[in-house]
Order: sequence, then C-alpha cells, then structure tokens
Amino acid sequence: MAFKKPIAAVTVPESPDRLFRDLPKRRHPSLFDHQGQMLRNYVAKAINAKDVALQLPTGSGKTLVGLLLADWRRRKFREKVVYLCPTSQLVNQVAEEATSKYGLSIEAFTGKIKDYAPASKAAYANGDRVAVTNYSSLFNTNPFSMTPILLLSTTPMLLRITSRPSGRCRCHA
Repeated sequence: MAFKKPIAAVTVPESPDRLFRDLPKRRHPSLFDHQGQMLRNYVAKAINAKDVALQLPTGSGKTLVGLLLADWRRRKFREKVVYLCPTSQLVNQVAEEATSKYGLSIEAFTGKIKDYAPASKAAYANGDRVAVTNYSSLFNTNPFSMTPILLLSTTPMLLRITSRPSGRCRCHA
C-alpha cells in the first residue's frame, strides 16, 4: 500500500493588502497608502464586476497592485489568472519584481512554447501560479491553451481587470 502525503490546507488572506503583509520574502515593509486604498476599494466595490479599470500614474505601483490582486484572486477563488504585459521585456521585469521584491511565485511565459517548462505550464493550468505573459503570446493561435478566468492587463497609466474574458486564448509556438 502506497503512502499518501496529506495535503496542507492553504490559508487565504481576507484581502489583497493582507496578502502583502503575509508575504514572508517581501523586501518592502508596507504598501503605499494609495495602493492599499485601491486594493480595499476593489474588494469593497468591484470584486464581482466583470470589467474594472484602475488608474494610477506611471511609477506609482500598478505592478504590485496587479500582482497582489492576481495572486489573491487565484488563491481565494481558485481562478486561473493571466497578467498581461505589452512586451516580453516587461514580462521579464514583472517576473523579476514579483520574486525578488515581493516574494510572489509566478510563471513567466515568453518565447517559444517548446521552451516552456512542463512544470511551469502545469503550475498555471492547475491554478497554482499566476501566469505573466505578453499580448502576442496569449492571443496567438498555436497549441498551449491559456484560458484565464481572470485577465489583468497593464499599460502606462491603467490596470484593467477582466473577469471571464470571452474566447479561447492560446500561447504561440
């Protein structure tokens, strides 16, 4: 008879700002006031909205707000979440910030599908990690299927959150 490892219960913080405080590897002591307020407003007023736009000036912390919302919703609702960036360079920057500054575990997908690690694809597909990719990787027509339940896209002044986007998204080969 094989032994089975017990599955540890995953605790979900009650809010994205609480998730930030609970991150053991974060290098920043706290959120900026406007970041915390935006996260609290989202939970209080927009959590069930299908399409939400959050506006912050360049350099004011949209990346962290987006990553916290993405990871919190992934944990709370067991959603498959994709964080979209305009370019591969920004995908790499977001992935670096997520791990080194904030202690968040995400999966970055750029380049050719054949180069994607099977463990990374499985982590996203199982809802264990947020995927970070670019527009061309998500909306191309080849086989790696990414059908997000929640899609976060970022531009210089805007973070857009779309719940249950229509259509099937595929990463390119």
